[in-house]
Amino acid sequence: MKKQLVLVAGLAVLAAPAFASKARLAALGESTNGSFYINDNRNIFLNASEVLNHKDLVSYEWGTAGAADTDGASNAEGGLYRAHGNMVYGVQFGRNLSFNTEASAAADIIANSDDVLQATNALDLFIGGDAGIKWGVQLTYASAEDDAFASTSGAADDESAEASVMDLRVGVSQGQWAAYLAYGITGKTEADENEAEINRKSPLEIGASWKWDAYTAFAQYSSVKYDVEVAALDESTESSSMLVGVGRQDKLNDKATLFTKVSYTTSKTDTEDIGGSDDEEKAIPVVVGMEFDAASWLALRASISQNVIINEEETGGDKSTKQNTTDINTGATLKFGDLSVDGLIGTTGNNGATANTESGVLSTDRLMTRVSMTYRF
Repeated sequence: MKKQLVLVAGLAVLAAPAFASKARLAALGESTNGSFYINDNRNIFLNASEVLNHKDLVSYEWGTAGAADTDGASNAEGGLYRAHGNMVYGVQFGRNLSFNTEASAAADIIANSDDVLQATNALDLFIGGDAGIKWGVQLTYASAEDDAFASTSGAADDESAEASVMDLRVGVSQGQWAAYLAYGITGKTEADENEAEINRKSPLEIGASWKWDAYTAFAQYSSVKYDVEVAALDESTESSSMLVGVGRQDKLNDKATLFTKVSYTTSKTDTEDIGGSDDEEKAIPVVVGMEFDAASWLALRASISQNVIINEEETGGDKSTKQNTTDINTGATLKFGDLSVDGLIGTTGNNGATANTESGVLSTDRLMTRVSMTYRF
């Protein structure tokens, strides 16, 4: 192991690239699809105008195509972003879409089955410009077709099925403020033989942020409805969520940066017409993260998060406290000049076991998960 570290140190170029990856955001307690207050190239999936701040780069997220995208089983994706004049163009391949997860959840709630054909081979196209105000547009499309779709429940095998989804996201930013709007143009998955059809209706997400000094205040609201038809069953489920909070960055010294965030989150899911219970969650999560330049070729980071004061969930009128919300994440970046390799560490079982959990074991034969590579040119 010492020989490997010496080799890495010898090969590394001293110039430090900007950090950017799903692994980095996950290690700092943020969503892998962007942060309101931490600068990262994944922020383009939150506010499309961020593509102006993250141009002339290629990124690769290692994983398995179609994976659920967890820390131990990441989804494969990658993209290229280039500037031309005052415009930026970009493309991302294979990103995991929320539509597939939400459609499966709606089917499970209403029809007690999550056997739905998922839209695959997602393609994200970006274009952005600067006309005094930075602006960006992201168009997402994915589809699938299977003439011999077999449900895992075996209720209806060898049936014709198809799925498609198209989303539009626009964003603007200038100086201290930024705002974005996302809307789902289409979203549908259906199977012929058992007359199953799931339609996404009026998916909307809006968000905004404001920076002053070391602070960033932010707010976000989203809502979506799914109509589910299975044979004679025709029901729907509707969900909404809200987030407000503030984050702060403190440069502790020339090597260490402290990230702190407190927010209020609430979410609600209503299932109509079938006598099902409504679900609601409320919480105040607090996140404390740190990033440290341990060497010219190595950066380390970690975060701890926990719900405080408000921490409840309600199902069918029964309230309870959400258990075990304390979460630790750690990660690292190997820096080779304009190229960086990121990953999470400590997400493996004893002796390199296949189970990927936050066991606190540093296994040298499985040092990183959620590995990514980014090159800036």
